Parts: sequence; C-alpha cells; structure tokens
Amino acid sequence: MIKALSFFGLLLPTVCFAAHPLTTDDTGTQGTGQWQYEFNSEFATLDTAREQTWNSQLTYGLRDTLDVFISTPYQRLRSDLPDSSARGFNDPTIGLKWRLYESNGLSFGLLPSVSLPLANDRNGLGNGRATYSTRGLMQYTVGSFTWLTNVGYTRNNNVYGDRRNLFSASTAGLYRLNEKITLLADYGYSSNEDPDTSKPEGFALVGAIYSLNKKVDLDFGYKRGLNQQALNHSWMAGATLRW
Repeated sequence: MIKALSFFGLLLPTVCFAAHPLTTDDTGTQGTGQWQYEFNSEFATLDTAREQTWNSQLTYGLRDTLDVFISTPYQRLRSDLPDSSARGFNDPTIGLKWRLYESNGLSFGLLPSVSLPLANDRNGLGNGRATYSTRGLMQYTVGSFTWLTNVGYTRNNNVYGDRRNLFSASTAGLYRLNEKITLLADYGYSSNEDPDTSKPEGFALVGAIYSLNKKVDLDFGYKRGLNQQALNHSWMAGATLRW
C-alpha cells in the first residue's frame, strides 16, 4: 500500500502546534502549572480524495516561557485511487515550545518536536519511522494587531520513499476586533513530500477565533490551496479549554 495520506502532507502542520485554525504558530506559552486542551476537526478535498481529521492536543506549562505538549490525530481518507483509502490514528507528536526572547511586543521562540511511529503504516497511516522537526517562531504585537512568522525544517524519516528533508515558511496576521472576536489570515509554502517534483505546496487561510471567556475559545477557518500540489479546499473548526 502507498502512503494513504501523502495527498495531504500540507494538512499536517495544522493538526498540531499552532493556535487553531492557524498553521503559523505564536510564541505564547501557558505559564507555570497551567493546562490547555485543544480539540479540532478539518475536512479537506483534493481532485481525487477527501480527508477528515480530528486532533487532540494537551499542553502543560513547565515554566512561564516553556511548554510541553502531546498531540494525537485521527484521520479518515477516502480516495478514488486504488489502495489509497485509510482510517485510524496517525503518529502522535510530542514537543516543546520555548520563548527565548521578549521585549516591547517582539518575541522569538523555538518549537522542536518528534513524531513517534505508532500508527499502522501498513495501512498507509503515519511514517513508519520517527520524524524530527524544528520551527523558529517570531511574533510582533502592536495595539490590536499581531504579526507571526515561522520557518521550519522536518527530517521526514519514512518507509514510503517520500522526500526526507522538508522545509516550510509561513506568515500570519491577527486583528483583535473586540474582546470576543479575533480575525486572522495565514499564508505559506512547504516542501512537497513527493521526491519526483520540486514544486512546493502553497496555501492561504482565513478564519476567526471567538472567545467565550478567558478559559474557552471557539474557532473556524477556511484554507485554499495555491497550486496543484496542495489541497483544493479545507474547512476547519475547533475549541480550546484552559485551566
């Protein structure tokens, strides 16, 4: 069986790490002893396939500037191509977010992570081997506007013959309309996992976060692929709880 999820490599960054529905992550951390739980879903389409993803992520603040997290996605892919449909848990990811510097609204951070090969790669789920990623984070906030930029590298170890060295870059803007509503837009490119093409995958995303209170957020988003290497459409929704 070929890797069932290779059609949706661009989706994986949105499954974990960033504040949903963003792909680009901020430098914010939970604070010492604080918890955060995120649950989100995503429905995506390509010319020959449709995918649904449900992701759970639990984050704990080790220090004011350091978080640890674990993320577990469940995915279902229906494809018109032979031997390319699958459903089940994908590889879980554990990682850290460390805010290195913060001054006058500007901050920088690092987000290293590892995906553990626990999914059933014989059914095209997961990579079959541990993968390692590092992402550099930048955030600048002035008034109600926040600008985010990420650059990343993934050592994409796998059993499918996919490209092993993957690079990504993205940028996002958030505007806090009022105490309840934050509008956002995101844009980025990443390496194509297909070793037979050098064309990257591009995306653009718009969405909003609605804060019920300081402990609960609801969100939704729409993502559009910018070229034939990326997904066509993706709709997202999620919830975040803090305590």
